[in-house]
Amino acid sequence: MGSLRAFCRFAAVAEVVGPESVLTAAERSRRDRLVTPEDRAAYIAAHLLVRDCAAQLLGVAAADVELRQRCGRCGSEEHGAPYVPGSLLPLHVSLSHSRGYVAAVASRVPCGIDIEVVHRGDPPAASLSAREVAWVNAQPAQGDAFTRLWTRKEALVKAGVAELADLAQLDVLGDDGPADRIAGLVLQEWSDGLAVGACALGVC
Repeated sequence: MGSLRAFCRFAAVAEVVGPESVLTAAERSRRDRLVTPEDRAAYIAAHLLVRDCAAQLLGVAAADVELRQRCGRCGSEEHGAPYVPGSLLPLHVSLSHSRGYVAAVASRVPCGIDIEVVHRGDPPAASLSAREVAWVNAQPAQGDAFTRLWTRKEALVKAGVAELADLAQLDVLGDDGPADRIAGLVLQEWSDGLAVGACALGVC
């Protein structure tokens, strides 16, 4: 999906192609610390995909997009949220990867994105509000239901709406199911049956 103010993509890792040479030294160092080839491939794909999304907004080649990280609390560039330095206009980026799937978004307004393989087993109720727990338990496919809520929460955290420690207090249900708008951000959902993604975008 794309627009003048945002460009967002969800994909399988195998669908994302591009040269690893565009990764910075810091990105390559983080990639090399990952244990499995699958995790390294997902990391690379997510970092290529977010460059492609940012390039769509900036009107440049994806290979020309530099990606850095910075912690909003301590200022370290060894960890924290991704950002693209040097843009004259506001540019927000977010990325995610999970066992064979990746997602990325670039936007002129605050944004966050998450993608997860559909949860199997008992949903971890500790990350849900009491109302959300009741809703998940009432669904025929509880793993799908939980994952739809979880990806929304993660996307909102990345967009700056809440902290990870506050997930149980961040209720993302609407009247009839997962909400499509929370705290002034529009929530968009993606699914292919095996994985679920959510993108949170600020409103201009």
